Amino acid sequence: MVNKMARFVPTIRLKQYDVVNKKGQDMGQVQTFVVDMREGLIAFVIVSFEGFLGISDKWFAMPWAALKWHPTTMKFTLDMPEEVLKNAPGMHKDKWLEEIDKWQEEKDLELLDRYYASYGYESYLGIVQKRITKIGSHKPDAKFEINKDKAGEFRFKLVAVNGETIAVSEGYTNKESALKGIESVKQNASEAVIDDKTV
Repeated sequence: MVNKMARFVPTIRLKQYDVVNKKGQDMGQVQTFVVDMREGLIAFVIVSFEGFLGISDKWFAMPWAALKWHPTTMKFTLDMPEEVLKNAPGMHKDKWLEEIDKWQEEKDLELLDRYYASYGYESYLGIVQKRITKIGSHKPDAKFEINKDKAGEFRFKLVAVNGETIAVSEGYTNKESALKGIESVKQNASEAVIDDKTV
């Protein structure tokens, strides 16, 4: 039984879901999602519009943002004029896999952008660039390292992203206590006040 309030939809279930317009009229069916494994994005959704457009040999690559999922109706809503869909480039339903298998290099994203541009959406290349910029602006966090000292006690140290040691703990007789010490630092450090004894 499919959860009527599904949030996570396995691709093997996609053919159960219809695409409708704002009025709820049937437009077609989702065939599959295509994932960009390099960027971790849903690149596009393959949709067939056989009944709606009367095109039986083509499937269409729709930008993910074009489809809105409604968990209560278990349908995707597509708000797009019929003329836009009719004039959009399609892929032969028996050969679309061969076409996208050729898209490997960054320059090949221009081929995908034919579909995005025809629907009036931001280019996929632009979406990828924004994601790269966002990830690049996020600096990796510092880390806790656990070691054993010469006396056989467990100690943890807080290490900055540049490899410099920020702080070192007391010695613990077992690793579990050291791990609890780390959790205590994580919970309390953000609210700890500075008590300057040198003043």
